[in-house]
Amino acid sequence: MNPIPVFVVTGFLDSGKTTFLNSLMNKHEWRDATILVIQFETGEMELQNHYHNCYSLSFPKKVLEQMPKLIMEQIQNSVTSHHFDEIWIEWNGVVPFSQLQALLLNPPLNKSCKIQKVMHIADSTAITNLLGRTGSALPEQISSSDFIVVHNTPSPKAFKQTRNLLRNINPGVAVYDTKAYNALCRQLYTKNDSPVHSFFLTVLMIFMLYWICDPAYGILKIPFNAFINIFLGIILQAIPFLLIGVLISSAIQIFIPQGVIERRFPKSLGLGMLVAIIGGFCLPVCDCASIPIFKSLVKKGIPLPVAITFMTATPVINPVVMLSTYYAFNTDITIVIERVCYGIIVSILIGLAFAAFPPKGNILSGGILDRLMCSCGCYEDAESITTIKGKLGLFLRHSQAEFFNIGKYMLIGTFIASLFQVYGSNLFTIAQNNTGLALSILIMMIMAFVLSLCSSSDAVIARSFANQFPMGAIMGFLVFGPMMDIKNVLMLSSGFSKRFICKLLFVTFITCFFVVFLLYSIGGK
Repeated sequence: MNPIPVFVVTGFLDSGKTTFLNSLMNKHEWRDATILVIQFETGEMELQNHYHNCYSLSFPKKVLEQMPKLIMEQIQNSVTSHHFDEIWIEWNGVVPFSQLQALLLNPPLNKSCKIQKVMHIADSTAITNLLGRTGSALPEQISSSDFIVVHNTPSPKAFKQTRNLLRNINPGVAVYDTKAYNALCRQLYTKNDSPVHSFFLTVLMIFMLYWICDPAYGILKIPFNAFINIFLGIILQAIPFLLIGVLISSAIQIFIPQGVIERRFPKSLGLGMLVAIIGGFCLPVCDCASIPIFKSLVKKGIPLPVAITFMTATPVINPVVMLSTYYAFNTDITIVIERVCYGIIVSILIGLAFAAFPPKGNILSGGILDRLMCSCGCYEDAESITTIKGKLGLFLRHSQAEFFNIGKYMLIGTFIASLFQVYGSNLFTIAQNNTGLALSILIMMIMAFVLSLCSSSDAVIARSFANQFPMGAIMGFLVFGPMMDIKNVLMLSSGFSKRFICKLLFVTFITCFFVVFLLYSIGGK
């Protein structure tokens, strides 16, 4: 026997869930279906059914909290005693959606019914005020929905603003006005594609496209194989470090309480920066790992200048980078020392710049919501979960969500950087011909930005330019590249506002250029 399809309607209190159900259930198309409606919230509006084909169950919030077994038994008894075509659930607006999932995953309900679609009902005039002031249940419900229905939209502009707000929480979700009845019906009965199937189907299509077009690459002299090799090389280098960064970031987010950081982390800026430098020196991670850690530090309330110092210093001064630089430059220890010193000086100056001129507004792309909840997909309050099993489960979920959230931006950045490495690197060496130190440094810094090399191996590439560029320009490449490149900018886009990223990029570029130029000019090299 196939499980009965379950359609879930979520939304905050008085958002219009019952009104929506009444509107839908009394449509002509539903008159022949036998439907069980389960309400976990009762408001002023009552469930009304003109065709008398709906059976209803109602459970107050108190029963939901104290007697979940009783609820499961009553639902199962109803399912076994009637033949229902569909089950519709009106979920409580202040209870996390994950509780309903846990309820339905318990046997025997997991065999008799299955969630098919989750839709969220939002009041356009109230949603902005509710978000950020009503706990994590509402954003969790929005993030879990397959599509969202908005009502009370006074104008097309208001609808667009509400849609943008909702997509900050659930990126790409389909948002409809209540009048779009046909589109709603299509969404209800369109099956969701499995992410695993979609992934393998995409990979298969890419391979087939490559195989079909392979003869054309040779005729058109397109260096596609070189592009693929560079792309895969960067990805294979970056993914282990990204994984390390995500795991450390998740551990900070889940296992370290906010109160511990507030009590133990140094209050003074100088001491905080010293801790950031020591932390960056000890962590064997590249720029792919430092960005998710930076994101977690900001969310945990670490002062922004200190977090920025950590993020910019770590990929330049850690042991792996020092070792790779040492061997790339023929065991010349002075290059290693110079790179570490320049990295520390530049990162501290960048941190001080942000201390002197702090960014206005919220730098997290989710605004106030990012302080309330985790925008990477986990919405439970980590500190409310006390068991080791619960913490580990949340840690794994958080890591998985963070990895895929940042990973997609890394793929885009790697794609662009690979194109530049195939087609654009010669332009930089041609432009260098007989230029002065300042222009050489600028050229190498721009090259570091567009090539987006991993900091654990960029020294080898920098060494290959040593015959064309002065050492000051090589140092600009080695210091600026790990701090900021295309890949890093796109990874930062997963959690920070565009304004903040632009400012960080500008300050890092200017600081790095002037420090390297001034010190090398004074040194006379």
